[in-house]
Amino acid sequence: MKFHKHIPAYPLSDYIQHIVYVSGSNSAIPYIKELPDRGVNLVIELQEKTINTAFLDTDLKEKRVMKNAWISGTQTQAILYENRQDSSILSVRFTTGGFYALTKIPITAIHPVCLEAELLLGNSFKDLYQKLINTADVLQLFGHIESYFLRYTNDLRFEDSLVKFIDRNIEKPIDWLIKKSGYSQKHVIHIVKQHTGFSTKYLQRLHRFQKVIKDIQAFKEKTDWLSLVNEYDYYDQAHFVKEFTQFTGIKPTQYLLSQMEMEENSLVADMILQPPANP
Repeated sequence: MKFHKHIPAYPLSDYIQHIVYVSGSNSAIPYIKELPDRGVNLVIELQEKTINTAFLDTDLKEKRVMKNAWISGTQTQAILYENRQDSSILSVRFTTGGFYALTKIPITAIHPVCLEAELLLGNSFKDLYQKLINTADVLQLFGHIESYFLRYTNDLRFEDSLVKFIDRNIEKPIDWLIKKSGYSQKHVIHIVKQHTGFSTKYLQRLHRFQKVIKDIQAFKEKTDWLSLVNEYDYYDQAHFVKEFTQFTGIKPTQYLLSQMEMEENSLVADMILQPPANP
């Protein structure tokens, strides 16, 4: 399996967290799980004839079939992808509000989950896709993605926007965020929903969840569950396990096992190379 992670330089880093390339999947990894984050995900299948299947629920009954490229990340729970051996994927994870800031497409318009990217981005993306599928070098693939989205960064006010302010101070109380923003509560709710698809309160939950994920990745077998419960202000361990399972579809201990089984799992916080024991 080939696995590469790329972080764009400024100013694109304000809009895109990272780009991940995954190719050459092996049969020992039947599923890849995409965890919910605070940003939209653009997934591009580089093998034009490969059909991908995503499962939107934990019992694998609700599924969606996609090809070429699609948008995800607006869902509240993890998505499970069938890990095709004939698949080569580019995954572009945007920052909180980054996709809207670049494209001016309201996140509320991205429905359903796994919506075809060309329907949103039009002929310009169709041209990009043809360029990507005819490129073999991974660094050039990253370069094509950057060049495409750099054209949208002529408005650099996003760095000073309300959404950026909320994201930078997401750990503060909601009343504090609204007061410091200088806007009414109604306006803040509308803007945050338009840019991210979520409420401010839900963004705070996702932020806490992502910090827990990164701590587990850092400490692995030395993870202290009680310390995580106390540090991140969960009511108790049962509340922690319930919320973690709602986001991921697996228990925290299962997630820890996934981190210990495959080194590649620690490269990105929003993806699990799902081991066969826990589909």
